[in-house]
Amino acid sequence: MMTFEGESVNDYTHIIPEKRSLADLDNSTRISIIKRDIWIPTKKLDQLFTTIDFMIGSEGRLVVPSMLVWGPGGSGKSAIIERLKHIYTTRDKNIKSISAGMNLDSSQLVDLICNSFGISSGAGRQSLDRTTRVLNTIRAENIAALLMDELNDSGLRTLAQQKNSMSLMKFLSGPPCYLSIICFGDLTSAEVLMRDNQIYRRYVHWPLTPWKNDQDFCDFLATYESHLPLKLPSDISCSAGRRRILKQSLGVMDNVVKIIKCLAYEAVLNGTERMDVELVDNDICYLCMRYGEALRRSPEPKQAKLKR
Repeated sequence: MMTFEGESVNDYTHIIPEKRSLADLDNSTRISIIKRDIWIPTKKLDQLFTTIDFMIGSEGRLVVPSMLVWGPGGSGKSAIIERLKHIYTTRDKNIKSISAGMNLDSSQLVDLICNSFGISSGAGRQSLDRTTRVLNTIRAENIAALLMDELNDSGLRTLAQQKNSMSLMKFLSGPPCYLSIICFGDLTSAEVLMRDNQIYRRYVHWPLTPWKNDQDFCDFLATYESHLPLKLPSDISCSAGRRRILKQSLGVMDNVVKIIKCLAYEAVLNGTERMDVELVDNDICYLCMRYGEALRRSPEPKQAKLKR
């Protein structure tokens, strides 16, 4: 193995065992590995997953519980959705997912839902036929929940469209569908749900808060570092590292991950093989820009504009 001045033969004990061999790969391959998104379990999200697991598949209730997970852009909502989809590929109960955001063909919510169930939403289909087919799919595939991303974009549509969407969501969470609706969006998503009081009171509201300088953040940084194919330990979870990363990231998950990745790119390409947390104070925005990453400088969501 490669050795560095002042260092003994490196056995890469700072990297998790199954990834230690990656540190000996060429720079280009290691950069590609660092670019990949990985899932790091955290205490702040463990309870969220436990609650969702408890909610999904509630039986014997007239209306099953639902949830709104909200937070500013970059707070990790997309990663949570992908993790849930991965988890439920091995469960007895299944889930479906859609994005309620604006898309190229401006599909209505009912069309998006039908498509997620593999049901054509063409003009020739009658709504009763589609309802029957959705119910048959729910029963045949044991589907217990629907993940709905970008709920906040519904606030950009007309009041009539919002009313139809709320009615559809109520139908899905009650008989005969009994689906838990797990919505994701920014703070304005709550405003969308408030258009219908019956819908609003059915939802557990779960905010995704920024990181704090605590043990959970320390564990996250240390664990993330242990997945990176660097030849030397960096100890970015030390007190100074935590403080610097937290300050420059504003505690936003997306910023934290981008900062770590850019520090790792630099460590590989300049040959130091360890992340330098002092770079975070010097000009982390410039460093991220060099590697094509944009930091979010404000954690506050923008207000939705309501069409009438």
